[in-house]
Amino acid sequence: MSFISNGVVKFEDYEIDRARWQLSWRDEPLTLNRKTFDLLLYLVDHADRVVGKDELLRTLWPESFVEESNLTQHIFLLRKALSRHESGTKIIETVPGRGYRFAAVIKEPQPAADRMVISASESITRITLEEEVDTSEQAPQGLEVVQPLLSTPPGKRRTYWIAGGSVVAMVLCVAGWFGWQRWLDRSSSQPVQVILMPLDGTTGDPVLDRSLVDALRIDLSQSPFVSVVPATAVQSTLTQMHKADEPMTEAVAREVCERTNSQAVLAGKIARVGREFLLTEQASSCVDGSVIGAAKREVESTEHLPREIDGLAESLRQKLGESRRSIARFSTPLFSADTASLDALKAYSRASYDSERGKRTEAIELLKQAIAFDPNFATAYFDLSTNYRASGDHEAELAAMQKAYNLRSYVSKAVQFAIVARYNTLVTGDLFAAERNLQSWTEIYPRNATAWNNLSTVQHELGRVSEAVSSSERALELMPSNQAMYVNLAVRQLHADNPTAARSTLDRAIAKGLDGDRVRNFYMEIAYYQRDVALMQTQIAWSAAHTNSPFFFLTQAQIASAEGRLADEQRLLGKAAALYRTQGLADVADSNSRIVVVGLIESGQREAGEKLFHSLPPDPADPWYLLGLAYTGDHQGGLAGLKAMQAKYPKGTLVNLFWAPYIEAEIYLAGHRPKDAVTVLEPTRALDGRDLFLPTLRGDTFLAAGEPLRAEKEYREVLARPSLEPISANIPLAWLGLGRALAAQGNRPPAIEAYKHFLTLWAHADPDAMYLKQAKQEFATLQTATLAK
Repeated sequence: MSFISNGVVKFEDYEIDRARWQLSWRDEPLTLNRKTFDLLLYLVDHADRVVGKDELLRTLWPESFVEESNLTQHIFLLRKALSRHESGTKIIETVPGRGYRFAAVIKEPQPAADRMVISASESITRITLEEEVDTSEQAPQGLEVVQPLLSTPPGKRRTYWIAGGSVVAMVLCVAGWFGWQRWLDRSSSQPVQVILMPLDGTTGDPVLDRSLVDALRIDLSQSPFVSVVPATAVQSTLTQMHKADEPMTEAVAREVCERTNSQAVLAGKIARVGREFLLTEQASSCVDGSVIGAAKREVESTEHLPREIDGLAESLRQKLGESRRSIARFSTPLFSADTASLDALKAYSRASYDSERGKRTEAIELLKQAIAFDPNFATAYFDLSTNYRASGDHEAELAAMQKAYNLRSYVSKAVQFAIVARYNTLVTGDLFAAERNLQSWTEIYPRNATAWNNLSTVQHELGRVSEAVSSSERALELMPSNQAMYVNLAVRQLHADNPTAARSTLDRAIAKGLDGDRVRNFYMEIAYYQRDVALMQTQIAWSAAHTNSPFFFLTQAQIASAEGRLADEQRLLGKAAALYRTQGLADVADSNSRIVVVGLIESGQREAGEKLFHSLPPDPADPWYLLGLAYTGDHQGGLAGLKAMQAKYPKGTLVNLFWAPYIEAEIYLAGHRPKDAVTVLEPTRALDGRDLFLPTLRGDTFLAAGEPLRAEKEYREVLARPSLEPISANIPLAWLGLGRALAAQGNRPPAIEAYKHFLTLWAHADPDAMYLKQAKQEFATLQTATLAK
């Protein structure tokens, strides 16, 4: 490239001396590199119009392909050099969506001869179709002209040339199209997971600084190629490193990167000149610190920062190796063009900061502010729903979730998946639709741990335990510093009857410094399942030193219920409920108490169960409350509440396949209509493998309906899969039911063995427990009949 001119250009006390390649201000030389000076000259020479970014890229770098960020950097350097004048006039203007314009008034216009001349070369491939012309002499009149053998008439030769050229052109077009498609799909590396650091430098507003990082996190998170470790996971890892309260240096970030199985650290910087900014992000390997890629963005004002973050994220994704097609497909701006996005972003960022620290009330108010600034801020509604859930406001949670779902078209594909997943589980309760959505989410975003964890949860709810194990393993692999991921996997593994794997998973959690009440509590379940007394004593000792957790009381209450120690169950659940109430979780305490009501009445302690039930506040949204109504004799109230629940959740999987049949069957059994109970329970087989409640209840209904053979089959199904409920009263009651079914068929020896199993499991049961008294009497009758025979 060459610039040929000897003129001088003056504007705003600046002077460009073309002959000397010098920019000065009031005779003070200003240093510019050659490329930045070339940019200035080109903008000056075309001051009569807006110069597009593509035109500048082609002009300044005619023989190479460079990123737009290179141009952005030179614009920033040029503006920095042209920032000394006092008039406040913007010399280099950005025209959004078009390019840049030299806006200063030129005092001495340059002569036409002095205009910049750019020499460039280009190579153009052309296909030339030549027409053959017959230049032979015209044949004498009257003589016959004979064409040579095998020659082609001129007209046909012309047609062949055109046809051949057309074929060649078509082949080149097809080849070009396929080549273009490969170019769009080409990625330069494997998908990466990154740690995002705080910005180095400041805008002058700490909230805005944090907001920009949050905006970049949201933008990058929509990529199926680049995965950003969630801020909560980073904070958890820093806590394990005992550096939660220290600034995150690059060395610390690299250690977090390694601990979370990530590949790169993203370190950002912000530089400010007047109202303008230069944003940069650099990705470096967490193994050796080598630079993987970098992106830069020039921003002309504070108000444009959120939109320029979008562009920075796209450039960074390409630098990290993501294909152009993927970037084009998964690039949704954080805000639409007509919103007060900066204020919305700042409020949203402050809310996220408070939410991460458990300040739910403050977070809710800030999210409301963000939504006021941007009514289409679907992500803010989504987070608002989360905070309402944590604060116990179920109705507000549903309303916010519905709004997020209605606005899902405004957000990226990744956030859409998250919104639809929660909408299906929370608002409609359609777990089959949730499973389909989550499977699509994991297919498009295979490195998203949340997607895999949610899929595992839904699969577990649907009774697909082995699939849930696989999904949970993938989630843990992607988020190895999250305690909940270990516990979730251990639960799935135990329910899949692999207690050894479950113990190994919990051991790994403790080895990583992720010990806690959830881990220890589930150890207790495994210990009970394996009848490992030493392991159980270890967990009881641990719980004695950590008395603020309700989980251990709940687990010990479950054990008491499974062994028929009903008085102990009530006492332990009372302690758990008291702890929940002190922690502000009264609704959880009440729901657990309603479960106790059901257990008491089922075990024959009707008076105690009814007294406890009537002491609790009504909650028609809690299915345990509706079941309690049915158990305490208010059948009409239970059915009315059930119909209201079905109307609210017409597609609700658990409502229609679990709770409705369960409640109706109990009402039919209480009304001595066992055959109706059998019929209403038939659809529940779709959830077999979820738990032991349904097959146990089906066994009871078949037995009451006089079908002991079918009852036997259901009870044996319960006993074949005890791992689904490692601590459960359904196991001993299934042995009792099996004994009754076999006795009804006249199979006394196996019936006696079944009764013995029950009596062994309830060896420490309360003496006045109804099932214990019934079993002893029935067992004695069986033995007497056997001896008489």
